[in-house]
Amino acid sequence: MRAEESERRCRQLTLLQSRLREIVAEEEEMSNAVSGVIDARWMRFLRECKQRELVAEIEVLRRTFEATLDRKKGFSTTLLEELSVAEEQCRHAFRSHMDVVSSLLQLHAARTKDLEADLDANVAEMQQDFEYERAELELKHMIEMDDLRLILDNMAAEAEMLEKKLQEETSEGHETAAEKMDEAMREMEADLNKVEDGLRGELDSRYKKFMSAAQANMKEYTAKCKEDQETTERIAAQLRKIEKLQSSVSSWRTNIARNAKEWEDRNAAIQAERDATLSHLKKLKDKMQRWRELQSKALVELVKEANATEEALQATSKRAVRLLRLVELCKPMETEREQVLLHEANISSAAVEAETKRRVAAESSGNAQDDVLRGGDAAPAANEQWLSLDRFWVKHNKVVLDNAALTQERFLLEEENRVLQEVLKQYLDDVSISDQVMRQSNTLLLTQGANYNVVQAANASDNSVVRGYNVIEGNKFVNDQSRQAISH
Repeated sequence: MRAEESERRCRQLTLLQSRLREIVAEEEEMSNAVSGVIDARWMRFLRECKQRELVAEIEVLRRTFEATLDRKKGFSTTLLEELSVAEEQCRHAFRSHMDVVSSLLQLHAARTKDLEADLDANVAEMQQDFEYERAELELKHMIEMDDLRLILDNMAAEAEMLEKKLQEETSEGHETAAEKMDEAMREMEADLNKVEDGLRGELDSRYKKFMSAAQANMKEYTAKCKEDQETTERIAAQLRKIEKLQSSVSSWRTNIARNAKEWEDRNAAIQAERDATLSHLKKLKDKMQRWRELQSKALVELVKEANATEEALQATSKRAVRLLRLVELCKPMETEREQVLLHEANISSAAVEAETKRRVAAESSGNAQDDVLRGGDAAPAANEQWLSLDRFWVKHNKVVLDNAALTQERFLLEEENRVLQEVLKQYLDDVSISDQVMRQSNTLLLTQGANYNVVQAANASDNSVVRGYNVIEGNKFVNDQSRQAISH
């Protein structure tokens, strides 16, 4: 029984497990089928949310990019103008430098040629002078030697003749004549030696002068050669600087060529954004014109009302001035009780009018009745005088209070006038479209979505977006300019 029961339980357990497996498989199939639909709907919902977020972000980025493109267009235009000016200055400096270098080279060549020509001319002149002087000295020496030989020949002939005569005359005189002849010969040799020494000294002095002049010319020539070498070194340094400038200009041109396509795309986008901005601005101008017309009408009405109010206030102020003058005239006549009871009376206007009518009727009555009233009612007449003064001071206090009310009203009108002037100034600022007005809060530019306008979005984006390439290009330009200034 237990075995059967255990087998039955095992069969039930296997059946339950198989049923559970079937249920799990069915649930998995249903979950797979439903999960696809849920995932599709969820993905569609996420796409819609993402699409709305992307549309909002794209709108913000579009406005930011439009303002950025406007700013970059102006910045690129400024950079192009500065670059053209820099290139023109570089070309002008290069041309002027090449003109200076060519003029220096021509001057150096002309100076070198002049120096060489002067040196050759001086050397040729010195050689000619030396040859001429040498020829003159040799000719003079030959002439003197010929003269000396002639003298010697003559002396020899005379000596022979004398010797013959002496030999013929006496043999004793031969020795004396020979001695005299020897002495004459020695004297002549001494004279010849002196003349030869003088000629040698003169030749030596002239040779020394020639050598000293040649050495001075040689020193001057070496100094000129050194100057020429320094000039060539300076010219080489200037040429190296020119090569550096040309390399920097070529680098700028390559940068411009590299960024030309990007700038064209940006300029096209900027132009499109500019057209959209102009259309938006036209709509704003139309709206502003309508608002201006309404405000001008309101301003005209306000001016009319203000003029009427000002006229009424002027009339009231004139009346108040007259009343104050009357009060000042009557003030010395008031008593201490009137000064104390100045603000205690509170008589209505109806009572004042009734009293006035009564007094007019009393004045119009006859003299007899007046005498009776004066004789019989002396005390009421005094009371009536006191009441009239009291009424006067009540009116005076009323005038003072009216003056205070007018002062308060004038203050309120001045405050309202100030507010209207501010509104008029804001209206004029809205009419005159400028950069400062567009940067400030403008009531005409407030839309239903409470979005920023294009210029404010651009200004807001400038604080958050970092543009590294513009900063790098600007720093490169400044560094190049500083290097050029230092090299110059």
